[in-house]
Amino acid sequence: MRGKVKGAAAVHRWFILAEAALEQNVGNLNRLNVFPIPDSDTGENMLGTIRACRSSVEHSQSQDLGELFAAAGSRAMSEAYGNSGTLLAVLISGLAEPLHGQERLTITGLSSALERARVRSWSALTDPVAGTMLSVLDAVHDEVRRRAAEAEEPESRAALEAVMPAVIARAFAAVEATREQLPVLQRAGVVDSGGAGLLVVLIALHATITGQDMDFDSLRHLPGWSQGQDSAPTQDSAPTQDDAGGVEVMCTVRLDPLGAASLRHELNTLGDSVIVTPIDPAAAEDGSYRWRIHVHTREEPRTAETVHAAGTVESYTATPLHRAQE
Repeated sequence: MRGKVKGAAAVHRWFILAEAALEQNVGNLNRLNVFPIPDSDTGENMLGTIRACRSSVEHSQSQDLGELFAAAGSRAMSEAYGNSGTLLAVLISGLAEPLHGQERLTITGLSSALERARVRSWSALTDPVAGTMLSVLDAVHDEVRRRAAEAEEPESRAALEAVMPAVIARAFAAVEATREQLPVLQRAGVVDSGGAGLLVVLIALHATITGQDMDFDSLRHLPGWSQGQDSAPTQDSAPTQDDAGGVEVMCTVRLDPLGAASLRHELNTLGDSVIVTPIDPAAAEDGSYRWRIHVHTREEPRTAETVHAAGTVESYTATPLHRAQE
């Protein structure tokens, strides 16, 4: 359906299409999931994030793109699970800041929004790794920034529509490249599941902006995408993380920025895949924020104690890793 790329209707449509796109491809995304651990839930986690975003804007009366993305990102982050689900929520939240006060998306606005999303996403992770969703985001940002600089009428709808096929092509190439960037993916013969999930979400954005149907045919050419409906990457290809026990901790804690930095440092000694990111765009009156925390750890009792000692814990879950092998 063609129409103006404007306000709540367009943002809502993107999330509706992205939800449908992830639902259609969730099985393949789960099967690709070998990094950072092979728990086969990337598709489900990214779908949960987008569902939260869609729910956030469902009844919004705002036409401000920044307000819509900020609210969607905060809602998604507070409910996010897994590396990819959390990182996608951070990315969406990052889109918000440059778009405050804007009711119509342009190629210039998209370039600025992707730049901020890129900074937020890389900084959320303690040990960011190339060959993941981050690399795909970098590639897409570079493409949009270059096209925005070259556009004769960067504020026109035509300029924004014209860039979208190049965005999808660049994202596809970046996803393909992840297999060579991470040894674990190369050994398993697959691309990064989070990067592939972001490509699926971008295909939905392409459909929203251009009015064309979503096209997933190219996905079957991604390494590992069509390796069999009942097959999964081999376990000896996955990071071991000592492969004995371990949990994924997800929690929300109220802290000031210094407290969050201190907690991040402590969590780095207790596990890996640490994500510490603010949920809300503005601080409370006491200067604190709600922070979404993610960590893989084999020392859950100490981790729980550390988190609860740091600040007010609003939610806390610990889920066994390697659920796909249980």
